[in-house]
Amino acid sequence: MLIPCNTVPNKKSTELRKKTSDFSFAVYDSVSMINTEHWNSVAKYGSEFLDLNYLSVLEKVPPQNMRFHYSIIYDAKQPVAIAYFQVIDFSSESFGSMIEHESEEFRCIVTNYVKKHVTNHLLRSADKINMRLLICGNACISGEHGIATVPQLDKTLAFDALADVIYRISRAEKLRGKIAAVLVKDFYTDSIKYSKELEEYKYHDFLVEPNMIVDIHWKTFEEYLNSMSKKYRNRAKSVVKKGEGIKRKSLSVDDIKAGSKQIEELYNNVHYKAKFRMASLSAPYFAEMKNTLKDKFSFVGYYHNGNLIGFKSSFILKGSVEAHFIGLNYEANKEFDTYQNILYDYIKEGIDTNSKHLFLGRTASEIKSTVGARAHELKCYVRHRNPLSNRIIKPFIDYLKPTEWIPRSPFKEDKI
Repeated sequence: MLIPCNTVPNKKSTELRKKTSDFSFAVYDSVSMINTEHWNSVAKYGSEFLDLNYLSVLEKVPPQNMRFHYSIIYDAKQPVAIAYFQVIDFSSESFGSMIEHESEEFRCIVTNYVKKHVTNHLLRSADKINMRLLICGNACISGEHGIATVPQLDKTLAFDALADVIYRISRAEKLRGKIAAVLVKDFYTDSIKYSKELEEYKYHDFLVEPNMIVDIHWKTFEEYLNSMSKKYRNRAKSVVKKGEGIKRKSLSVDDIKAGSKQIEELYNNVHYKAKFRMASLSAPYFAEMKNTLKDKFSFVGYYHNGNLIGFKSSFILKGSVEAHFIGLNYEANKEFDTYQNILYDYIKEGIDTNSKHLFLGRTASEIKSTVGARAHELKCYVRHRNPLSNRIIKPFIDYLKPTEWIPRSPFKEDKI
């Protein structure tokens, strides 16, 4: 059913630049329900992570606390935009080391009301605290993967319509429980002139950790090494030499299934170190991604003496590589520099696939800058559903904001 777009409550201006009656939208709860022809006619102009094959895997083997919505926005019954949503229910367990190691700082951030009624439960009864976050975008991948439009549409108007879609989904979600906050993520600098329209609907913008991106122009890994200054080239060669004791193996679907226990252990080693954990994946996720996307999804295991000591996963896209989740044995990492070798292996993968860009995500920014990644600023928008949810969510938003780090440049002056 097509739902007409109306003026969203709380918009500062009561008039839109276009009659909203021309816009309508449909919302779906499953990929199987989507009008694929209409979706694909818009998706081809957006992120490859809006491809229905990829989205179907997330839906088939989702994180335990995640559900989905999909929307097609129409102008005079013609599809002009699509939007992808994740609904995440998270407990204090999601807050990781922020709760375990920084509880005192956490207590200082929140208000007295929350201290009294929430913080003690966060620390002692994780399963009793449950907050619902509606995300336009993808919590598993950094970047603009939440909305796409056809070229002829004024993107500012698309965000007007998006605000209405979010409002309707939020109201529908009340049947399961109230939405604590809405997060619209992640926008690069070029898109902010459009996405800032959300501020008209009482969304607040904030910066998050930047996406670390390597621009690839080398033909071989040796050429990449030679482009470095002596200090970084020697360091890279030392790391690669330490990694010679590791055997790399590209894993098939059956391999991933057979090693699922070890894969989950390695994944959790990294996952549970995070300050804030929105969603937790499982080995079947990686197996299903490989089964569905075939060569477009790479999963490499790192072995020593026959034991799996790490893995890396990535998406092979059109002209780019998107580094995905990794897993590590931290004891083996001390001996073999597994993590640093994984970063160099991502570089090799980008070169070998003739990619122009390697997306390394937004963690460990300084380390990633040592292999040539540069920071690309990302901005998100949040709207709290009521004053209390604002008090609850604020500390977690604060932890998503950028931390201080020192950018490094490993390349010679004439390569910068």
